Amino acid sequence: MMLVLCIGLLARLLHIARQPFWLDEALTFQRIHLSTGQLIADSNSNRHMPSYFLLLQLISQFSPANAMLRIPSALFGTLSVGMVFAIARRVGGRSAAIVAGLLMALSPLQVQYGQEARSYTLVTLLITITLWGLVRLAQNPARASLDMRHPDFDVCGWASYVFGTIGALDVLSDAAPWLIAANASLFLIWRSLRLEPSPDLRLGFRRNWLLSAAIILVCCVPFYAAILAASDGQMLHKFDWIPPLSWQNLKVAAKSAYLMRMAAVVRFSVLPTVVPLLGFLVAMLGAVGLWRMRGRLEGRVLLLGFAVLPLLLLAISLLKSMLLPRYILWSAAPFFVLAGIGAATLPRRILPVAATVLMLLCMVNLAPVYKTETKPRWDMAAAMLAAHVHPGDTVFTGDPNAPTMLAVLRPKGSVPIGTTALVTPQLDVALARWKQGSRVWAVNGRSALGQREDLDAFKGRIAALGTPTLEIPEGKEITILMFPAPNDAD
Repeated sequence: MMLVLCIGLLARLLHIARQPFWLDEALTFQRIHLSTGQLIADSNSNRHMPSYFLLLQLISQFSPANAMLRIPSALFGTLSVGMVFAIARRVGGRSAAIVAGLLMALSPLQVQYGQEARSYTLVTLLITITLWGLVRLAQNPARASLDMRHPDFDVCGWASYVFGTIGALDVLSDAAPWLIAANASLFLIWRSLRLEPSPDLRLGFRRNWLLSAAIILVCCVPFYAAILAASDGQMLHKFDWIPPLSWQNLKVAAKSAYLMRMAAVVRFSVLPTVVPLLGFLVAMLGAVGLWRMRGRLEGRVLLLGFAVLPLLLLAISLLKSMLLPRYILWSAAPFFVLAGIGAATLPRRILPVAATVLMLLCMVNLAPVYKTETKPRWDMAAAMLAAHVHPGDTVFTGDPNAPTMLAVLRPKGSVPIGTTALVTPQLDVALARWKQGSRVWAVNGRSALGQREDLDAFKGRIAALGTPTLEIPEGKEITILMFPAPNDAD
């Protein structure tokens, strides 16, 4: 287990600062530099729990480095690897644990979000803790049915489920579907007790189940009520940036979350892989593991933990698109457990070789994560503008969130661009200033998912500014055009 944990930690810490912030991380940076009251209000109005941002606010007091804000995600992601190992070992033995842990440790999507200043890996960790508790309850329903004062009462199982669920729900609302999966699992455990001769066991389990539900609701409902009140009933309208549901987007989500493919952060696509058969291999292992667990209660718990989230988001997406790889991130944990169980069906004599080969394939498959530009280089764009923008210039951004990116990612020691030039996403403002003698720097590039204007369309929209004298690409996603003032052009 320690070896697998070390692999997971190394994968997440390696080049953790290489990729610049993208929009979500830039908003994290801005939020944690608010006062505590403003942080809570801003989180609620944007449908986020404030807990993770309060944690990062505390951490930022010790180091202002942007990479430090990503360290908690790396640590939480590594601990999730350990929990997947523990669940698989409990259900399928050591061989299953090694394979499941390696898949979790070296999954490109898990590593990508383990290097991001957001709360997804913490939620994944907390849900794996609750999943471990549910698996434990499913393995001994009779102990789970005892009165909590009984010496044989399964306090570890129930405590892991209750406190892990509370923690996940109070960190990110993406954990809400876990309530469906968890309660469906508890129903199956309760139903299995019908074969027991004593009706007291079913009554005892139901009592413990209802008590746990009451504790979870009391600890979570007030926070969700605050978010609902702050959203003015417009929660779903704020998801308009998610690409519409399609067969292609469905494949992207499945490949990146479960089949070891690397996702592009600001484009709904997976990047080319150097090990094409790895995803097929993992899918086969998962299918074999599910078949092997088909008659066991723990297997049904794992299946619900894996399937409920993507199926629920798929159903919602028929009305309002909600299917994103990061929204189904935590459901990969039970899937990798099933894949580990599938691998454990191999003959014992070849298992060490098979696990070693799988680890090497996963490492080769992961290598492009550290080399490929998966996030737009707004840091390079900010540095270029900081060095060349003069007082009185205008910076026009095609992406309305670009001013945030340029402000957050400006070079250390430099003054904000907005103090020397006007930064605006409004073309009419930029045109008016240009006519008054201001140079215009036009920036085309995306900061997050959503509609993007390609460079030719962008040039057509700003054709009134004339012909640019400079065209500077900054990475794959961003291009900066410089238009001299009318007098200078003449």
